[in-house]
Amino acid sequence: MPDRADPRDEPWIRALPDAVRAPVMAYADPHPPGARARAQLAAQALIELVGSWAEGAAGGRGGSVGGGGAGGRAGRGESVGAAGSAGGLAEAVQDLVGHLHTVGQTTLHQPGVTNMIEAVLGGGLDGDPSTVAARMRERYESITATMAAASETMAVAGSALLRDGDTILVHDFADRSTQAVVRQAATDGKHLTVVATACRSRRTDGIRVARESVAVGHEAIVVTDAGVGWAVSTMDLRLCLIGADAILPDGTVLTSPGALTIALAGQWRGIPVFAVTDLWKIMVSVSPELVALNEVEDPDGVPEALEWAAAGYGYRNPLIDVVPGETLRGLITEAGVIAPSIAG
Repeated sequence: MPDRADPRDEPWIRALPDAVRAPVMAYADPHPPGARARAQLAAQALIELVGSWAEGAAGGRGGSVGGGGAGGRAGRGESVGAAGSAGGLAEAVQDLVGHLHTVGQTTLHQPGVTNMIEAVLGGGLDGDPSTVAARMRERYESITATMAAASETMAVAGSALLRDGDTILVHDFADRSTQAVVRQAATDGKHLTVVATACRSRRTDGIRVARESVAVGHEAIVVTDAGVGWAVSTMDLRLCLIGADAILPDGTVLTSPGALTIALAGQWRGIPVFAVTDLWKIMVSVSPELVALNEVEDPDGVPEALEWAAAGYGYRNPLIDVVPGETLRGLITEAGVIAPSIAG
């Protein structure tokens, strides 16, 4: 049976300069990092592209990045490159942005990637490329510092909801949101039992939740995707934490599959469910394109799906769950714990 194609093997990625290729490779990983990390990697790739252009111009190489023609378009598998002029740089940046929106996991459910790209490019591309790269880097570093402060605030606010000896459920590993709360609780001297969900999603990564919870001194229990409703209903949980790829203005959360079951079971049993998320992930609405993507057989890339297809079965493995804000007790954010209804 053929393996699922690895997006990191696309020719345009291999043609990039080393400094640009490294963040793009991490960004395109079939088992990608969280939405925030992907946003940072996208920015790093663009900064390195402009920086490489500046170095090429200074060295008399005309600033060419990649090869195989002037500015491969996203989705055609071509390299990112163009003639070494101001217009050429703008075209190369546009091409890379287009590729970043299509390579690896889609950004349709990750508005933070788009927001980050717009932020680092906000000063435009006119002028000396080295000056442009410096300005982009300064913007990126400012945003990254803000993100770090947000993580600290979310961790402290989340830990404040917990007591020593609590059992909690964590769904959707995210190092600087859900798991930051778990780490902070350990720092605060609270010993928890962490129920980690091991759902069939390349992004949920329940085993990592369990492993890293144990590493900071907690106990851990792994529960299968089929068992999350039972876990919420019977395991005497203090609360449940879910991540978020995006938030709608009414507090509805787009996140890893399985979260909707957790939220509905929690609402029914009176177990509070909180989404741990940055508010810069606000998205106006769920686009028709995202709905269509969610309805294809396997947008999330679960390995077993190849076997299901070979056996002739139809199957579904949605990329995201859409969790209504009214099913959540609150959002743990850089503004503290807020009601979902005021997210917008």
